[in-house]
Amino acid sequence: MKTIVYGCMLVDAITALFLVFTLFSSGQDSAGKGMVFLPILALIACAVGAYFLLGAGHAGWALTVSGFPVIIIAYLAFISFT
Repeated sequence: MKTIVYGCMLVDAITALFLVFTLFSSGQDSAGKGMVFLPILALIACAVGAYFLLGAGHAGWALTVSGFPVIIIAYLAFISFT
């Protein structure tokens, strides 16, 4: 179970890093940057929260928190394709 949680945390971190890169390399206005910056914060918070929950012995909750960003990534895909 820990391997799955660490894998999800890795996906969260890579997605946040990719979003930071695209945030500064694109020519978006401030509203567009805000729409991308808030999910970056949410992804980082989910990865950190999952890490602390895993350290506290709550592997089930850590998996839930680390897998939650699938909703955030789906939201970003939705706003980027519409």
